[in-house]
Amino acid sequence: MSDAPPITLDTPNYRLRTLRPDDACESWTRWLLDPDAARNLNTTPRVMSIEQIRAYIARFDSRTNFLFGIFDKETDALVGIRSVYVDRERRSFVDNILIGEVSARGKSARRESSDAMWRYLFEDLDLTCCRCAILAENEHMLAVVKQRGFVHEHTSHRPSATGTGQLELRHFRLDRDTWRQKQKEQAAARASP
Repeated sequence: MSDAPPITLDTPNYRLRTLRPDDACESWTRWLLDPDAARNLNTTPRVMSIEQIRAYIARFDSRTNFLFGIFDKETDALVGIRSVYVDRERRSFVDNILIGEVSARGKSARRESSDAMWRYLFEDLDLTCCRCAILAENEHMLAVVKQRGFVHEHTSHRPSATGTGQLELRHFRLDRDTWRQKQKEQAAARASP
């Protein structure tokens, strides 16, 4: 287990904080049963045990790889996770997100947690580039990254976890200057009548 100090980030509706093994909960054990979640993570639908989740959480050192829980402020329920891998030499990070609770999908958990997470990584940790990979069939997330200012870098293929064929992954980059510009544009849009 990491001895790094815990990190907590607040949004209007959610609290992000680095996870501890005792955050493993029953609802999380079933998240990968959802076929859409499993497909987007290129895994097969399965139940994880509490012990498997605790072991997964313990792999993160909160120095170069972070695992944040996304907690609903009103209920304190864990609705999703963000895993972040930092390359301090290149001043970049890879950000992955899973909104595990189906009832929290399509609401503000992804957007709000992205805003808080990227502000922390770009400004507090002084990183300059975010990278991500998205399945070519995930049209919703492809539209989100386009709207956020990500640039397509390249495309790769990997075997499907189901054993049937290859999956097309599109790799994207968002630089800090573009992120800052988008933040200004959003603030101006909120301020205009």
